[in-house]
Amino acid sequence: MMPKPGAPTRSTLLGTSASIFLIRFFPTLASVVALVWLSRSIDPIWYGSYQGFWVQWQVAHVVACLGMPTLMLTYSKGQVHAFLRRLTGLHWLGAIAWICLCAKGLMLAQHDDMALFPGWQPALFLVLNVPVAVLEAYALLGRQFRAVVLVSGLYAGLFVLSHGLRAIPLIGFSNLMNLLLLGSGLRLLALALLARQQFRQEPPVVELPAGLRHVWLHTALNEVVQILFRWVDKLVLSFLLPAALFALYFNGTIDVPFLPLLLGAAGSALLLHFHESEVSDAQRVQLLKATAALLGRLVFPLFFFLVLFRRELFGVVFAHRYDAAVPLFLFSSLVIPLRAYNFTALLQHKGHGRIITTGAVLDLLLALLLMYPLYRWLGLGGVALAFVISTWWQAGYYLRHTARLMEVRWAAMLPLRTWALQLLSFGGGLLLLHELLARYLSEAGVLWTGTSVLLVLLAAQLWWARRADG
Repeated sequence: MMPKPGAPTRSTLLGTSASIFLIRFFPTLASVVALVWLSRSIDPIWYGSYQGFWVQWQVAHVVACLGMPTLMLTYSKGQVHAFLRRLTGLHWLGAIAWICLCAKGLMLAQHDDMALFPGWQPALFLVLNVPVAVLEAYALLGRQFRAVVLVSGLYAGLFVLSHGLRAIPLIGFSNLMNLLLLGSGLRLLALALLARQQFRQEPPVVELPAGLRHVWLHTALNEVVQILFRWVDKLVLSFLLPAALFALYFNGTIDVPFLPLLLGAAGSALLLHFHESEVSDAQRVQLLKATAALLGRLVFPLFFFLVLFRRELFGVVFAHRYDAAVPLFLFSSLVIPLRAYNFTALLQHKGHGRIITTGAVLDLLLALLLMYPLYRWLGLGGVALAFVISTWWQAGYYLRHTARLMEVRWAAMLPLRTWALQLLSFGGGLLLLHELLARYLSEAGVLWTGTSVLLVLLAAQLWWARRADG
């Protein structure tokens, strides 16, 4: 089928994904740098307390946002403006009260002997970053990519600087948070100025979409359930385990930071293109498959690298301080191949929030059901494996319902042949590379040479994709 005039191509989708990826890349990279610095320079007790705070903050932040950032990317600019104009003063007061309530909950969670920050600092940090998330999504809706990349990059620089000063150490944790509060305030101001500029550009007058409240409810509920699924084990264990043991579990089950980021960027780009009127359902399926084929070129090499080079990774990066976390890391890595596909994009675009929410809730319940028996069998590794099993089940659930919605076979939704070739070639190549390097090089030599080859490989895949799409 030939694309309709004006319909998004794979190259425009790739460009949009790259812009959104860059916006989120810099803060994520800053977090990774901070994680490595602190895990190598401070006692595991304090490192565990530090990561426990961020787990609690992530959950509180998503709960406070009520799905608004994702909701904005689900609809057109005109529809979002129509929605914003319907909000009354009572709505705004309710939103402010809700954010303050979440901030109060986060403040109360800091009241223990190992708390690193005075309670008011995390609360204020949350209050500042909720509107930051909403305004950033609004800027993406208006395609203000370059400006948001600049704002995001500057904040990431301040984040790295503050953690570098703590790792030396020249400042304490309280002053570290003061710097982050300053950066968040400046970031909020910059995004507010961008939003003001965009809001003055009147889009065509449109009607509010039918069932908006229903979609909003399910979007908010789904995001809360998803973040709970991602962090519930760490959230619970941050309160139950000694800080040093929690640090071990956190490092062993940490998400590979750039994979959720990559999938999120691709998902946001898909949503932005899905709601364009020129795109048919058949083209939406093809866009989803094309994106999955591209993601496979990036996800599968990274998956095999992390699995095959896992011991060198923990030995060199964490200076052998967290070697006991390597088996946990192997278990948790088994979900990485699923990052090559966005299982909810079409469901979200079609307004089937109930299916997304049901899948998320069942996913969380299955993980919780499996946690205890697998913990008795495998220890903390069983906790990680419970979430791997439930995640694979959830992917199948979403794929089945999406195929029914689009009236195609589930296999027609996936680039299976392309994925099979990618898995065989990347897996075999990286296995051979690791065996050769391990025979002749030191531990650090194996890791850094393997990393260099991986980066060249990923860059080549992106270059090939852009060249193929023109």
